[in-house]
Amino acid sequence: MAEQDNAETAQPTIREYMARNVKTISVDATLKELSQSFTTQGVSALLVTDGDEYVGIVSDKRLAREGIAKGLNADTTTVRAIMRSKMLTIESNQPVREAQAMMKANGVRHLVVTEAGKIVGIVTISDLIRYFTDFFEG
Repeated sequence: MAEQDNAETAQPTIREYMARNVKTISVDATLKELSQSFTTQGVSALLVTDGDEYVGIVSDKRLAREGIAKGLNADTTTVRAIMRSKMLTIESNQPVREAQAMMKANGVRHLVVTEAGKIVGIVTISDLIRYFTDFFEG
């Protein structure tokens, strides 16, 4: 009976809601290419790479605020100019509610998901909405 109670009260983890297919863009891509990538890949954030290394994250909101609103030239300005080099990370085995708390505390809509320090996915505010919808409907 105790095992059943634990299973019922166990909190869903980020692993259950995160996107595993990490989408990326080069640090040297232009803001125009970035905008096109958001559209073609259907995402609101991309991890930024420099060669084989992850060096940051960039979101559609950041593109709007740091690129377009500031009048940067989309044809010549690179992702490097607007990306956030400090990626907020969370381990995949953490409860979904921990991701919500981190997003709220840091004013972000995306967290990089890790397992033993290795990037394995991304969790977004949309993923959290799906969690809360499941929670309240189920």
